[in-house]
Amino acid sequence: MQFRSVRTKLIAVLLLLLSALAAATATATLTAMKRDSEVQTRQFLAVGGKVLLEALNNRAKQLSSSVQVLAADFGFRRAVATAEQETIESVLANHGSRIDASLMLLMSPGGELLASSEKQLRASDVMPVFNQSTQNSNAPVTDVLQLAGQPYQLVLAPVKAPNLIAWVGMGFPLDMPLAEQIVAITGLEISFVSQHAEQFKLYISTLDDNSAQKLPAMLNTLINQPGLPYENPEQDYVSLAIPLDKNNQLWAVQHLQHSRWLDGYLAFRQQLFVIFGVALSLTLVVGIFFARSITQPIKALSYFARRIGQGFDENIPVQGKDEVAVLGRTLSAMQQDIKQRELQLRHNAEHDTLTGLFNRTAVERLLPVILAQHDGCIIIVNIERFKHINEVLGFSTGDILLQQLAQRLAQLPQAPDLLARLGADEFLLAYQHRFTATQLAALFATALLGYNVDNSHINLKLCIGIYPFSRQQSSVNDALRRADIALENARQTPQRIAEYLPGQDELHQRELTLIRDIPYALESGQFFAVYQPKVDIHARSCKEAEALIRWQHPTLGFVAPDEFIRLAEHSGNIGLITNWMLQHVIVQLATWRAAGFTVTVAINLSVHDLLNPKLAEQILQLLHNYDVPHDAISLEVTESAIMQDTATIIAQLERLRKLGIRLAIDDFGTGQSSLAYLKQLPVHEVKIDRAFVKDIHHNNNDALIVKATTQLAHSLGLVVTAEGLENPTGLAELLQCQCNKVQGYFFSRPLEAEKFSAWIKQFPEQNQQWFAQKERQ
Repeated sequence: MQFRSVRTKLIAVLLLLLSALAAATATATLTAMKRDSEVQTRQFLAVGGKVLLEALNNRAKQLSSSVQVLAADFGFRRAVATAEQETIESVLANHGSRIDASLMLLMSPGGELLASSEKQLRASDVMPVFNQSTQNSNAPVTDVLQLAGQPYQLVLAPVKAPNLIAWVGMGFPLDMPLAEQIVAITGLEISFVSQHAEQFKLYISTLDDNSAQKLPAMLNTLINQPGLPYENPEQDYVSLAIPLDKNNQLWAVQHLQHSRWLDGYLAFRQQLFVIFGVALSLTLVVGIFFARSITQPIKALSYFARRIGQGFDENIPVQGKDEVAVLGRTLSAMQQDIKQRELQLRHNAEHDTLTGLFNRTAVERLLPVILAQHDGCIIIVNIERFKHINEVLGFSTGDILLQQLAQRLAQLPQAPDLLARLGADEFLLAYQHRFTATQLAALFATALLGYNVDNSHINLKLCIGIYPFSRQQSSVNDALRRADIALENARQTPQRIAEYLPGQDELHQRELTLIRDIPYALESGQFFAVYQPKVDIHARSCKEAEALIRWQHPTLGFVAPDEFIRLAEHSGNIGLITNWMLQHVIVQLATWRAAGFTVTVAINLSVHDLLNPKLAEQILQLLHNYDVPHDAISLEVTESAIMQDTATIIAQLERLRKLGIRLAIDDFGTGQSSLAYLKQLPVHEVKIDRAFVKDIHHNNNDALIVKATTQLAHSLGLVVTAEGLENPTGLAELLQCQCNKVQGYFFSRPLEAEKFSAWIKQFPEQNQQWFAQKERQ
């Protein structure tokens, strides 16, 4: 049972304490009473034994007197002296009948039995007493002994005339009348038993038949501890053994019934139980009343505290000056403190600490009401290149700018129904009507004016995304997502203002799906690699290819590489794609080399790959695992990637070059500073972007750019590859510009591994078809 309430615990404690006290008191009282009863029992038995011995002693004195009277009788002495046998027997019989003696006998001074009222009696039976009489021939001798199978109390007295002429004896049996007399005197049951050679015999017992039958089994224990009470659990008596003769052959066993003392003990114990039961009942009633007087106010205060926790304004439920009332007043004061703190916490939870505007938490609470009740628009404002402002001017200046912008947004000519800072440099404005882009530009004109921070004049550029919404058609999440999509689109426009258009959300959902599916797609085989030949147009041979990754999505179909590569870079999954591509291509190279097919394959790397400090070790480990030589692969990086972190990326390229891996700059000519860094880059090859190659046959500017780039690269010792060749006229122009290699649809589209290996094996025999077209031109 679990004690969950204070009232139950108080009652339980009181009951347990009283029960423990009652149990201790009862145990001590009953133990003492039982001990006293046992002492009284031993005393009662001891007194009974003394009474028994005294009764036998008095009887012996009576016998001694009677025997002495007979021994002094002149006629009896003359009959003994003259050996008149008939006279002796007659006198013995008459005298014995007068004193009710059961046994009369006469013995010679030498111990010969001269006469006896018991015909079966022998002189040897009386010898234990006779031997005692020889030690004192002047006085009677008494003892208890077994004669003719019966215990007797026997007295021998000397017969003198004047010298000792005989011994006369009288005996009384220890029979049932004697036992009943002793029971009447002592109040104890009695049994007479004899012991001979560890054998016991029961003569007489006042016990009931059942108890008398169990007595012989106890005799050995009783007689071995004479004078000590013995209690047998099989018998309803406490017994005490008393020796009757000097040789300890005859015993009297006195018995005291348990009920003599046990009834009082049990009655007293029953009274104790009744008293304790009544006391426990009274304690339970008092405990319930006492516990309720304490727990009822506590329960009321508990309810009061719970209502405080739920935000209700309650009145204090208890009055007075005791501790419970003090607790109630403390809770009431706590209620007021909590209300104040809740107001402050709610304000802090829903307001931006820097600008004082609502934050995103407040937007999630307040915006649903606006979306559900009105047509309007949501505007997200973002400061362009705010990170650069923090880095150059410091974070404190950035914070001041955010505060000033927040003030200007709050003071717009048309105040927003909801103004919040979503985070960092993003602000949300919600209106219950819509704006055109022109109206919005005019509305934010004042927000673009110069800001003064520490006497410095700073101009801000704002990107503004607009999401027009209809009543009850958008959730908060959808509205914010679509406004954010519009903001992303605004960053790509000159005016830096864009409105969300239907369908853009689906594109966003598609991008989220692709980002989510990239890891699984790499594991499940949705990605595959294709190989586009790189033809040496001067040697008219092909020993190289570029590996390109493709994705066949199970529901979206074919996904263009430009799309998922961009998403992988933004989501941080590009490393997974690069690792898959390296593993896949190197395994394919190992397979081709095992089949006797040798080719060098180029693999594209992103800026994220080049910033990975373990890139070189990973590539080296893969080449070693599949026993592929280092020059079997080449790595292509875009010049825009190099511009991200030039020093780190050049160091990475140096490590790769030292491993014997060929390096190439891809999409050369599209960057902003490529020529300045070209002489520093540890690369082997330059790949001219297809933007300058696809129209080279009719665009003189493209031809001049390709020619100049080729000459520059050759002067630096680099190989030049032209990408995007689509016609034979362009091939002639590239030959004239001295390009080394060509890659494009003119020779082949990207092919899967088996088709590529078949194409490259057939190229030496069929290359005339491509170059013949050029010659015809």
